[in-house]
Amino acid sequence: MARRNEARTHEKHQSGDTAHLGPDSQEAFGTHVKALRRERNWTLEQLSANSGLSISALSKIENEQVSASFDTRVKIAHAFGQSFGQLHRPVHSQQVAMGRRTFTRAGEGMTFHTAAYDYNVHSVELTLKGMIPLIMRIKARSVPPVEEWSSHDGEEFIYVTAGTVELHTEFYTPLRLSIGDSAYIDSTMRHAFVSVGDHDAQILSICMTERLQFAEGFVGKM
Repeated sequence: MARRNEARTHEKHQSGDTAHLGPDSQEAFGTHVKALRRERNWTLEQLSANSGLSISALSKIENEQVSASFDTRVKIAHAFGQSFGQLHRPVHSQQVAMGRRTFTRAGEGMTFHTAAYDYNVHSVELTLKGMIPLIMRIKARSVPPVEEWSSHDGEEFIYVTAGTVELHTEFYTPLRLSIGDSAYIDSTMRHAFVSVGDHDAQILSICMTERLQFAEGFVGKM
């Protein structure tokens, strides 16, 4: 029988894992974060200290008053000692990758939204992977305050698939990119995207934010 995730993995089972249903919808994410925090007997102050996010922001996320951006979700995942994929598709074992394949059909993937961006995350079935591929629709037309720019572990490859986008980064002048143009950045550097023109731009963003164990060694962040 064909399976979406045709990965071959060697699994090292861990004890003490508690089952959680992954947050398939934007509305479920805050509830899921609160459940993980309470499972660890953490206060909001402890989660704030471990994630680098403010108590106010975390409280609003848990109570589903705001939508969490990609970089916020990465920080929360790493605060819990999980990958981005594990946070959204929890597993009960440590996987050592040997030979894997997965695919995402057009119109599928995991979606979530903020005021500035729409996200569509691909290959979510692989919870432990070195890269996070996502399609981003850029709705923003003005540059947000610097404190609202994205910043997360790792590096990021950006490829424009529709429209024109302006890439703003912490240490460089704005860079205008059109269809077929690309950029590669240190994603710990604050960055933001703005669409130029009447139509929303779209980009492929591939983020190297995770650490993955292969038979030959590790790939990703330490």
